Amino acid sequence: MGRHITLERVIVAVAFIAATVLILATPLGMPDPDDWAYYHGAQNFAAGHFTVTNQQQLHQAIETIEHGNSLLQYLPLDYNRWALEKAPGAVFYLVPFEKLGIPRYGNVLLAFFMVLVTFILLKRLRGERAAMTGCLLTLFTPIALVMYNRSYMDTYPSLAFLAIGAGLYFYYHLERARCGRVKGGLLLFAAFLCISWSVVTRYTNVPIAALLAFHWAAAQFAGWRRGEKTRVRREILPLGLGIGLPLATMLVYDYYVFGSALTYGYAVSPYPIKFAFQYLGQTYLDGRSVPLDILRYNAEGYARNLLIGFPLLVAGLPGFIYVLWQKAAERCGRGNAAGRWSSVRSEVSWGLLVVLTGWFVSVFGLYLGYEWTAGLKEGGGFVLLNRFLLPGLFPVVIICALVLDRFPVKVWLPVVAVLVVFGGLLYAQWSLDLHVLPARVTLRTLDTRWPGYVFPPWTPYFQPNGGPESFPFPMWSYPYLFPKVP
Repeated sequence: MGRHITLERVIVAVAFIAATVLILATPLGMPDPDDWAYYHGAQNFAAGHFTVTNQQQLHQAIETIEHGNSLLQYLPLDYNRWALEKAPGAVFYLVPFEKLGIPRYGNVLLAFFMVLVTFILLKRLRGERAAMTGCLLTLFTPIALVMYNRSYMDTYPSLAFLAIGAGLYFYYHLERARCGRVKGGLLLFAAFLCISWSVVTRYTNVPIAALLAFHWAAAQFAGWRRGEKTRVRREILPLGLGIGLPLATMLVYDYYVFGSALTYGYAVSPYPIKFAFQYLGQTYLDGRSVPLDILRYNAEGYARNLLIGFPLLVAGLPGFIYVLWQKAAERCGRGNAAGRWSSVRSEVSWGLLVVLTGWFVSVFGLYLGYEWTAGLKEGGGFVLLNRFLLPGLFPVVIICALVLDRFPVKVWLPVVAVLVVFGGLLYAQWSLDLHVLPARVTLRTLDTRWPGYVFPPWTPYFQPNGGPESFPFPMWSYPYLFPKVP
């Protein structure tokens, strides 16, 4: 028994307990309308109400206002029928915890499994020190700690389900030859169940899920080309069930709530939630490009907020470049002789590296063109921007852990220690309003660069001088919101 207790495992266990105690000992963060939408969504779903009436919505809106916030993301579908704008995955996941009266432990359970899977995968790729490094970075990256606290949000689940699923899938891919029919089937089913549920939690995880599915198909094809015996018949059933169950849940929910399996909450939303590519070809009256403006506005605060919320990118970005260089050198026959650094190129296969790189781009590149964040001056603070980017943490953690582990202890230890301490201090400053770090680091502002932020100038809803009646949004016509004057 004692041989299974190593220093690295003890440190990971202590770190998980410390992070969880830190989260639970500080007040639950509900600073934005999104938190309140998920809060009421969890309560409504727990009571069996996927839609609510005017009276229910009004009472919940008043409750939210009494707490100093606003309930914006419950949208009217027709008279006396309101539905949640958000993807339902995180809400469905929260329901059991809501019923038990322990909603904050939903994220705790996800964090536990995410740390466990990260440790197992990195131990398989390199060793226990790399696994410990990855777990510490997973727990103490600043934006991860902040969103770990915010239980009534989809952000942490959207990372955790994806990381758990991808970690299990990568581990299965590495151990495929040793996995029997039952163990392999269960691993593959659990992997794609979590990956698919991450899409039901956040729709923008679709490109990453597609990359992972493509990797599976490409691996099967490559094995067939090499004359190896494929396991398509054995693997297609657990993979299909893993993908199909969450997909069926989402389609049934959408059909019940919106009247069509292909309609979802964001499709009926009036808010600026599109991406730059959805405005291709559109210009202002003066000829300026709308997509380029979105990219330009986002870029103003992007680098600053990224390095505050994801300080491990200081090592992660050079790490990605270095591993790519190593792989290219290996392919061209110019690799270094065997040594400490040469293993980087063999541990991360081309397939795994392509998926991790595509994953990175699918998050950090996609949200550079996000319309909502383009409305915030200088990104509006590191949390407002980085919470959208949290699903991109996993590939950076994997590369960082593998690269940092190649350094001697006298370099590795202070780098990891600084990242962990900075994450803890920044979280404490955010949650307890401390002033340990410069105020600029935690600056949070909703100041915008155009009037009427909810309807930016390139959307059809923008009315510079219009009153409530000018907005083509059904809620404005409800008499208890805007009573008509005789």
